[in-house]
Amino acid sequence: GNQGQCAFSVTVRDTTPPQLTCPAGLVAEARSAQGAAVDFSVGALDAVTDAGLALTYSQAPGSVFAPGTTRVTASAQDAAGNTGTCAFDVTVRDTTPPVVLCPVGPVLEATGARGAAAFFVLGASDAVTEAPEVTSSAASGSTFPVGTTQVTVSARDAAGNTGTCAFAVTVRDTTPPQLTCPADQTLVATQPEGAPAFFSASASDAV
Repeated sequence: GNQGQCAFSVTVRDTTPPQLTCPAGLVAEARSAQGAAVDFSVGALDAVTDAGLALTYSQAPGSVFAPGTTRVTASAQDAAGNTGTCAFDVTVRDTTPPVVLCPVGPVLEATGARGAAAFFVLGASDAVTEAPEVTSSAASGSTFPVGTTQVTVSARDAAGNTGTCAFAVTVRDTTPPQLTCPADQTLVATQPEGAPAFFSASASDAV
């Protein structure tokens, strides 16, 4: 009836960090010079802590990311103090060309043999670049020949995107020549048929 006994301790501990699932690299289009707001979600799973895993981010979801590539690190800590992490890239790029503002094609009356000077205003707007560089195939104030000339306008933003538009400048000649007639003549008949009359007229035209 003798009985002996011994005792030992069983210690269960949690040393396994939460498993985090980060999204693949995200790409967003810039909406302003500051960049773009990017939303994302990160999954977290822990074998012991069922709920209440607190996620922290180096940059929060929904915040504005600057143009370029930003590395985002997410971390979660379980109840035992174990921390798991994952990371991914958020790339904000500008691939949208500027919007070029072309005027309505003017219709002008020729003022000389070379045509007429046309004056117009050009512009461009861009979500990211405040003042895109605007160029045109013909400058405002240039003299355009009689007929229709196509003017192409382009604008380039800081990212190298180019937008274009075009308009036509029409120069026409609808003004008739100006004639100068001689004064009326009163002649004395010198023959049965009447009398010879001598005169000259002149004409001028802008074109």
